[in-house]
Amino acid sequence: MRRLITMLLLSLLTYFGASAQMTKKPTGTGPFKERVTNLWHLSKDAINGVATKVQDNFETENSGLHRVNGKYYMHLYDTNIYKGSDSSELCALCRKEFEEKYPAMVIKSVVIPQLDWATTTVEVDGQVEGYAQTLYCYIIAKDGNEGYVNAKFVFERQKKVGDATMNNLVKWPLWIRTDVLTNEVYGKLLKK
Repeated sequence: MRRLITMLLLSLLTYFGASAQMTKKPTGTGPFKERVTNLWHLSKDAINGVATKVQDNFETENSGLHRVNGKYYMHLYDTNIYKGSDSSELCALCRKEFEEKYPAMVIKSVVIPQLDWATTTVEVDGQVEGYAQTLYCYIIAKDGNEGYVNAKFVFERQKKVGDATMNNLVKWPLWIRTDVLTNEVYGKLLKK
């Protein structure tokens, strides 16, 4: 967060420093009200540009999303990396959910792009109480000639120290995101 604020301030200082060196001063003539309004619009445009750059940087670095035509989309995963004994079963569960919602689409891939379950420790008052595990599954499907759908599912399970692992009882799998992609957006995401 500190890096984000520093980038924003440096960008603003750079912009205003460059603006001050321009020979033509759009805020230097005319009535005071008009000059203030012009300065406000210049400042607003600069801040909006910096905010967009910071947001792009944050989204790309921290969430794995890619910006295409002003919107954010998930990465396209088409290679199954997970080789666990439950791989086929988990992919089949996601496929079933997807086909129930979109029966006319042609599924191109159902993959889990992780080597293994991502495990984090659950601590209470500094003591390890258990573990939480997460696995993501992605489906890419063709929507006729119009475009594609990219869907993301998550499997979550918990384990208390000394107990057996338990699946999340709320939803297994949980459908957490759907991106509808035009052919143009799909093509651009393939290149990223």
